[in-house]
Amino acid sequence: MKLKIPTVVSFIPLIVGMALIFSCRRDIEKVSKLDNPDSMPAAHATQVVIIISDSMLVRVKIVSPELKEFPVADSLEPKTEFPQGLVATFFDKSMQVESTLVAGYAIYHTKRKLFEASKDVVIKNLTQDQELHTNMLWWDESAGKIWSDQAATIITASGTTYGDSGFESDQNFTKYSILGSHGQMKVKDKVTDTKK
Repeated sequence: MKLKIPTVVSFIPLIVGMALIFSCRRDIEKVSKLDNPDSMPAAHATQVVIIISDSMLVRVKIVSPELKEFPVADSLEPKTEFPQGLVATFFDKSMQVESTLVAGYAIYHTKRKLFEASKDVVIKNLTQDQELHTNMLWWDESAGKIWSDQAATIITASGTTYGDSGFESDQNFTKYSILGSHGQMKVKDKVTDTKK
């Protein structure tokens, strides 16, 4: 019986070389992830509570299970990411809860003071008993308004309205307009006096 040892021995360096190439490739991928400012936050926190105030009055309280902050790097815009979503509570001037916003994912664009909320976004106005459902929403903190260019559903006591082209509203969701709307509403019949 003859063993072909030279053939087996010549494959061993080839296998070791391939293993080194693949392991180096994985290490390079890890290093490039470390160098990429989009993948490595400068700050990472869990169980976060953020308070936004105006003239010593709390206007908004944001609660989130996780926050990642990405500072300015090269041409990238600084941002704060809420990968597990957030709950924002809006207060009126007498510190009563006026409305809430819930989203499964959100990004705060720091320079523009602009929130981008997505994944099952729900806004509830507690004082007017109405709620909004959409998949994407923008909240401009400086202008105090929210809007979406995607389909939205608004539910009120008098019915449900669908906005195929989105909506615009103040940040407390008290005054709004629906774009491309249709739906069903309860309307009271006008009673006319037939006696003269």
